[in-house]
Amino acid sequence: MMNPQGLTPQDRLFTLQGRFGAFLLENPDLAEALPERFVLAVLPLDDPEAARVALESLPRLEGWTPEEGPLVQALFLGGELLAVVLPGGRVVPRPP
Repeated sequence: MMNPQGLTPQDRLFTLQGRFGAFLLENPDLAEALPERFVLAVLPLDDPEAARVALESLPRLEGWTPEEGPLVQALFLGGELLAVVLPGGRVVPRPP
């Protein structure tokens, strides 16, 4: 994925987090598959620089408390949600 407007990797990850939230609002079935509380890790599969930043932050996320919930990974390709990896490794593809 090209870096439009010269955004930093952190800015690109933040944008994808917003897209994930908007997608959940439009797709209640996916929202129902998620734990009630969770910690989100956004992974852009076609943006190596932003993906590196996201992966480097995972050790810090491992320090979250149980009250925050388990880790959920949102996989993006071309700026679009591709799939969600739930706790335990279950993969939920993007609904049509």
